[in-house]
Order: sequence, then C-alpha cells, then structure tokens
Amino acid sequence: MKEIRSLNFDWKFGAYQEEHLRGLGLEKFERVDLPHHAVLTPFNHFDEKILLGVFTYYKEFFAEPSWKDKTIKLYFEGVLHRAHVYVNGHLVSIHNGGYTPFEVDIKDYLNFGEINPILVVADSDEHQEIPPFGGLMDYLGYAGIYREVELRILDAHHIIDAYVESYGEGDFKLHVKTSHHQGILDVKILSQGSQVYHMPHEIKSSTNTLYITLDHPILWDVNHPHLYDIEITYKSIETVDIYRFKFGIRKAEFKTDGFYLNGQKIKLMGLNRHQSYPYVGYAMPKHAQVEDANILKYQLGLNIVRTSHYPQSKHFLDRCDEIGLLVFEEIPGWQHIGDEAWQNQTLATLKEMIERDRNHPSIILWGTRINESADHHDFYLKTSALAKQLDPTRQRGGVRNLQQSEFLEDVYTYNDFSHTGKTPGLAKRKSITKNVPYLVTEYNGHMFPTKRYDDELKRIEHMKRHLNVIDNMMGSKEISGAIGWCMNDYNTHQEFGSGDRVCYHGVLDMYRIPKLASLAYSIQQEEIPILEVTSTMNIGEYPSGHIKEIYVMTNLDEVKLYKNDVYIGTYFKDTKKYPHLKHAPIVITDLIGETLEKNEQMTKRDAEATKKVLKAVTEYGNKLPLKYKLRMLFLLKKYKLGMEDGVRLFYTYMGGWGTKGVIYRFEGYKNKELVKVVTKENNHDYDFILESDEHTLTINETYDVKRYVIKKVNQHQEIAEYAFDPLDIKVHGAIELIGPSLITLTSGVAAFWVKTKHQGEGQIIIESSTHTLIEEVEVL
Repeated sequence: MKEIRSLNFDWKFGAYQEEHLRGLGLEKFERVDLPHHAVLTPFNHFDEKILLGVFTYYKEFFAEPSWKDKTIKLYFEGVLHRAHVYVNGHLVSIHNGGYTPFEVDIKDYLNFGEINPILVVADSDEHQEIPPFGGLMDYLGYAGIYREVELRILDAHHIIDAYVESYGEGDFKLHVKTSHHQGILDVKILSQGSQVYHMPHEIKSSTNTLYITLDHPILWDVNHPHLYDIEITYKSIETVDIYRFKFGIRKAEFKTDGFYLNGQKIKLMGLNRHQSYPYVGYAMPKHAQVEDANILKYQLGLNIVRTSHYPQSKHFLDRCDEIGLLVFEEIPGWQHIGDEAWQNQTLATLKEMIERDRNHPSIILWGTRINESADHHDFYLKTSALAKQLDPTRQRGGVRNLQQSEFLEDVYTYNDFSHTGKTPGLAKRKSITKNVPYLVTEYNGHMFPTKRYDDELKRIEHMKRHLNVIDNMMGSKEISGAIGWCMNDYNTHQEFGSGDRVCYHGVLDMYRIPKLASLAYSIQQEEIPILEVTSTMNIGEYPSGHIKEIYVMTNLDEVKLYKNDVYIGTYFKDTKKYPHLKHAPIVITDLIGETLEKNEQMTKRDAEATKKVLKAVTEYGNKLPLKYKLRMLFLLKKYKLGMEDGVRLFYTYMGGWGTKGVIYRFEGYKNKELVKVVTKENNHDYDFILESDEHTLTINETYDVKRYVIKKVNQHQEIAEYAFDPLDIKVHGAIELIGPSLITLTSGVAAFWVKTKHQGEGQIIIESSTHTLIEEVEVL
C-alpha cells in the first residue's frame, strides 16, 4: 500500500552558496515552512531585481528499512523557476518551469535506515530559455518553493496516472497507466457516498483504456457541480495499490453562436486572475486559493475565470470544480516567443499542465498560444496537436490581440481593448475574425487603471466601462462571453503599472477589497441582495458641486429615495442605457422629484422648468446663460416670489455650498418588500469593524492563513471614504502576521493575512489613535 507524506514543515532556507552542496554553512539558515516566498516583497516601490536569485532549501527525513523494495519519489507542486534537486549530495533532477509539478525518483540515492538530506536549489532568475521569460512581461515571476512537496512511498506495482475521457454521457473511457503490465484494476465509482459502479478489469498492458457505463449520470454544471469519486484498486500478485480522484461528467462546446454546457447555451461572464498576493507573491496555501475562487463565484457572481497567464494552484482548480466555476487554463507566457529550446520547454510545460489538470470538469478550454504573441505557424501547430493528443475532449484557444490572426485552434480568443468609455463596449466579431467560435479574453484593464482612493467620478467611470462591456457582450449573438482584465491589482515590472510596481487594473485591489467596478458584476447575481449607492452625495466630489447623476447598483427591483425624510421618488433600472443586463443599475438624475409640486404648489410643467434652472445654476454659477435667467424671472413672477425666494429654492432643493446637512435615504425593494436601506449624510460618528470569513484556522498538510478586513465606518455603517488612519497590528500566540505591523487604511479600508505557527490560541490586537479591536483566534 502506498504512503504519502507531506514535506511542508521545518525546511532550512538561505541564499545559495556552493558550499551548501557539501553540507556546509547550513547552520546559518532560517527555519521556514512551505509554501514559501524566498524574498519578502514590499507592497510597492521596490526594485523587482530583488526577486532574482538562487536560494537553498534543505530538509532531512528518515528512510525506513522497509522501503528497500518500494519506489520512492519526491513530488513538487511548483518551484520557481529552475530547480536542482539533490539527495545525499547527488544531483537527481533538474526541472525548468515554475508553474507545473514534477516528480523525482530518488530510491537509488537513499541510505535506508538512516537520515537522508534533501537539498533543493531554487533559481528564480528570468532565464531567457524558460517561459514566460525572454521579453518584457507585465507580471512578476517571484521566487522559492511556493507550492507543496510530498514524499511518495509506492509499491513496485502501482498506478502511475489515471484520467477520465468523457463527452458528457454515461459512457466514457477511463485511461489508467500502471508500472507493470499485469493484474486486476478494480474500479468503484461513488456519487455522494453511494456506490454507482463496481467492476474488475483484467489488464495485460501498462497502458489501459477501460470502458465505463453509468446509468442515469448526473451532469456537472455551473449551478449543480456534481462530482463523482472514483477509486481504482490495482491488484497484482505481490501488492495492492489504490488511486483516487474526483471527476465530473459534462459536455462543454464553443460554437459559432456561443458556448454550450450540456446542450444549454450560457453567456460567459468572468475575470482574469493573477495568483499573486501582497508581500508573499505566489506563496499562499490552500485557503487563500479557495477564498479567491469563492470571491469570483459568490461575491462577484461570475461563471468563468482565466488563469492568466500560467497554470495555477491545484487548490484553486479543485474549488472551481466544487462550486461550478468554469476555467480557461493557459500556458505560461506574455507576448514573447523564444528560440527552439524555449519552444520545446513550452511544449513540456503544456504536457505537464494537461496531465495534471485534465480530470477537472471546470476546465473547458486549454490555452495553447502565448498570451498576445504574434502568429507562429509551426510552433502553434505543435502546441495545438499536443493538447489534442493529451486531451481530445476539450477545445483549444489561443489568446491574441491580433485581428485576422492565423486560426489553428478551436476557439478564436481575443483581447478586445477597443472600448474608450464612449465607443461600443466590444468590437464586432466580423472585424476581428471569421465566422468561428469567438470568446473575448480581456477588456478594460490598462485602458482605465483605477485605484480605490481615486476621486469618486473616476471610480464611477471605471465601473461604467465594465457595465458597458458586459451589456454589449450580453446583447451579442456572436460572442460566447467576455473575461475582463482583471480580478485584482498585482505587482509588475517597471515598464508597466503606475511607476510603483503595481498595475491598478483590478476590480478588487491586491488585498481583494472591492472597487466600485466590482459592482458591475456582483449585481448580476441573485443570491445576495445588493444595494450600493456609488456616490457619497458630497458635492465637493464634483466640479461646480453639481451631482449630475447617481448610480445605484442593485439587484433589487426598485429604489425609493427620501431627502430629509421627504419622499422624492421611486426609481427603476435603466434598461434604456443598459438593455441587455440582467440587472441594470438605477441611474438617478433627479433629486427633487415631485417636491416642488407639493411644497411650492407648482404645476408639473413649471416644476420641471424650475428643476432645469436650478441645475443650470449649479453648473454655470454666476455665468448663467440668458435663457435660464429669463425662465427664472418668469417663474418667480408667476408665483409672486422675490429674489430671496429664488435663493431659498436653490439651497432647499439643490443642497448647495454652506447649506445645512442633508440626509438621503435609499430604500431597496424586492417584490414590493423592503430589503435593504442605505443612508447618506455627512460623517460625524466613527467606528472600526473587523471582518473575516467563517474559516477556522487549521494546520493540515501546510500551515493555514486567514484574511481580515478592517473598515472605518460612519454612523450608518458606510465606509469613511478617504480615511487613511494609521493602524498598529499586533499578533500573539499561535499565529503570525503576513506583512508589516504598521499599516494605514486606504480610503477607509485595510486588510491583512495571518498564518498559523502551531496549534493553540492566538490573539490579534488592532490599534488606531481612537479605537482598539481585539480578536481571539483558535488554531486547530
């Protein structure tokens, strides 16, 4: 029977020196756990060359005498970007590429019954022959052993690999590769714990294809992501080996008129994801990966994610399987195609990616081109053919930013950055390619970078641009869907970003805190009621103090507005501006409503004329055009009002400079029932609140992490925009802080992660100049 041992704790780590290969200098090393980032990276304003280096990881383990007849392998989920693996001083493997796993047979180098040292030299230099490097690149590669490591003790007769080849029906193929060519493969399939298939299969080859039939299969889809458990027992004369994994049955197909899942047409709405985090780069364990998938599916309401621009954590993909989040996974790269050695390495990485991930039902498309690269006929023939050979069930795409590019794949995947805020959200397919399956794989992004602390108008414009593209995509009969750029802000090279090594392209920031643009997506879902007023209603945010329109982002039916408890009006979704959205925003351009008719006894026609005059005064000030002056004089005379009454009307109904504070209340209704209320007024009372998910910190194969979000809120629990209070974070006991202890709010919100050190009790203390928050933490 095989045994899997996690090797993620108690490594020794340091900058590489040649003497380490002789076992010297290791006493100066620090103790680290995996996943590990070799270089603590500042949040911004740093030289990315600090990530380039060679690092040593050292660990010892005892090789049991009983292992002499076993197969012993080391399995690495990911090492950035070239790994030299030594056992007992012997170089046993060199692996190039940081985004895919590799396995090393170490049996011949072990001393059984003794302590055996493992030494891994992790080289994070941007070697020209290793993708994604060789040209300019709009993301960082980071450094270290950033994913898990296992020791695999296998019987001589064991299963090497197994995967399901399914086309969405109850009849499918099970491919099994074994270390020997004889024996019995006993296959069991379970559905939610109940056995639905059991059959022994005799084999006479090490490469086997078994034909399986399931009666009445339950299909995997985005709303009901049903997973089967499969257990394959390999029985030979000498040993028994068990191999387990999960799979789903579904048919995914891109056609010229859209994307179909199990025969049902689905519009794909998603975002690209970089797997990086503040301070630690890629090095985050399972829960952080799971949380990102949950954010995409549940908080943002998406149905697809692209793993830009490389294969991502198995934990992220596992969670996508579990929750029904579709995935477009692609090979590492960014615009550059290297020489023959570089291309061969890409083919090797493509093979490793598909062999690792082809049992994931969430993956519907393989990316077989380098992102935004030029056409390369011979190279891309090879990548497409290899993907088809390794997995004939999935279609292939190749992300380009070229119109009329050579089409060697199954789906024309295109980065469309044509939208400027005034132009249509997306280009017509016929201007980009022929009548072929078509998917937009990036939009917006660098066209309108936006920070969470930008002024209100810019943040709202950022949101509008995402709304415009989504609306255009939803209304198009020829576009399968669109995947926006991108989920979260990320660190990058000096040639990109805002000069501080950050690209502010996300709808979330690097801490996964939402920007207003995230609401364009989240209001399209039904599960969580949303009512967000995107304006603070402060006239100082607007030129001339004139608030022309208010975007209310909601998935509710209607909103009633009250001003100082006076009913202004009921407002509905703007389906004229956004005709194709499931939930269009509510756009309010009238903050006066019927109050002039009720309070001033004006006719409806005169009230509308007065509104126009009052809005013009706000916009033009002392330079009011003559037509508005004449109209105002006429109205004042008609209602026997003086100039002081005109001034009163302006300050009463427009809330101009120096007026008494105004309180706006927005009530959101669903099926005529009140669901949520948002109140906007000047801030005068403040509090701090600490939020996190319900995850309990638990040490398993690795340490665990948890994200906390701290908000400064006003008397109505609204975020205090532009608050930049300093915060001092102290942690005690069983946890430690990721990143600096002294941080500041960023426009009213900050976030941080803690990681486990050991089981037991921990405590988080957060201090501002006015408040202290204490959070007790338990680590299991």
